[in-house]
Amino acid sequence: MGQYLLLGLFGAGVGMLSGLLGIGGGIALVPGLIVFFGFTQQEAQGTSLAVLVPPIGIFAALVYYQEGFVRLPVVGWVALGFVVGAYVGALLVPSIPSEALSIAFGVTLLYVGFMFVLAPTGDRSVAALPAGLAALALAILAWVLRRRFPAKPIKRQTPGDNVEYHL
Repeated sequence: MGQYLLLGLFGAGVGMLSGLLGIGGGIALVPGLIVFFGFTQQEAQGTSLAVLVPPIGIFAALVYYQEGFVRLPVVGWVALGFVVGAYVGALLVPSIPSEALSIAFGVTLLYVGFMFVLAPTGDRSVAALPAGLAALALAILAWVLRRRFPAKPIKRQTPGDNVEYHL
């Protein structure tokens, strides 16, 4: 199966998760590009942002809007803040080591996951501190295990080894 077909199938799976759960690409797209396709953290983040530029999400958002699940004034203000924040964050990426980005990404996913596990239907503010402590404890455990059992480096193909890069 060709690389492009695999990427298309992967994109369909991530899109389905996004439509079902309302998640952004960061939760599924970024880790998938790293694990399954050998992207660096920065490559996966940049590709995720480029993929999610409209009109990708517009169709799913339209269905949610038709069902009454979209608050339009909130969309405008959050989008405005998102644009500014995404731009500033993107400017900072080149100065942050890839390992630090990976760790921050993982701890954030742990924290959000624990928030939903510890308070699936109730008051999430009650779960904020336990979720933060659980995420921090797992991050420390992962750091200790990573130092004890270091990962083997992955040989990445460079342009010229029958690898094509497209924008």
